[in-house]
Amino acid sequence: MKIDLAGKIALVTGGSRGIGRACSILLARAGAAVLVNYNRSREKAEEVMNEIRELGGEAEIFKADVSVPEEVEELFEFLKKRFGTLDILVNNAGIIRDNLLLTMKISDWDRVHDVDLKGAFLTSKSAAEMMLPRRSGKIINVSSVAAVAGGRGQTNYASAKGGLASFTRACAVELGAKGIQVNAVLPGMISTDMSSRTVRRAGELILKRIPFERFGDPMEVASLVLFLASDLSGYITGQTIAVDGGLSIS
Repeated sequence: MKIDLAGKIALVTGGSRGIGRACSILLARAGAAVLVNYNRSREKAEEVMNEIRELGGEAEIFKADVSVPEEVEELFEFLKKRFGTLDILVNNAGIIRDNLLLTMKISDWDRVHDVDLKGAFLTSKSAAEMMLPRRSGKIINVSSVAAVAGGRGQTNYASAKGGLASFTRACAVELGAKGIQVNAVLPGMISTDMSSRTVRRAGELILKRIPFERFGDPMEVASLVLFLASDLSGYITGQTIAVDGGLSIS
């Protein structure tokens, strides 16, 4: 069955690279107009926008740090002026600042929580305000298998992503009666720029723990996001679904 998102408006935070890029492109291929949020690389965001437009889709880009309330407000003001509404929010923006517990800087702890967790709170709050009048909407949070499996040197990242999974469930309870679905995907080891350092440090050890014996592709995560953004997932909310080749159960 073909997924049709024609007429839908999607916002993908951290949408210029890796999993975010894949989500932006798949949503656009299904017919959604996509606002690609980025914070650092305008060039990468423009590449995604141009690729979508070359496919015949509609896309715009907007720079905003999702951890800064004023910038999130500006992001949503642009969204309202350009598209008028919002149907799909993909909270993908995230960073890592790996270090062992005993040597981790407080600033690295705070920064990861600000972007990975607080950022999702700020964007979800603004998105829900736009979705409530129509009693319809999809919020999809990109958490991580680290939320359930942990990881050496990732106390900040694992706790932020674990918090995002819990945030997903709480939002689903609050917003379900309003017609808004909230779910989370938990990627495992996916081949992206962000995971490259982890792969270099412990790639072989991690690979041995994955039943599929390979790392994942961003499009494999984006495919689940696309399903959750579609009408096919109409009776699913509050769920955290791993896309990890079996890593979390091995």
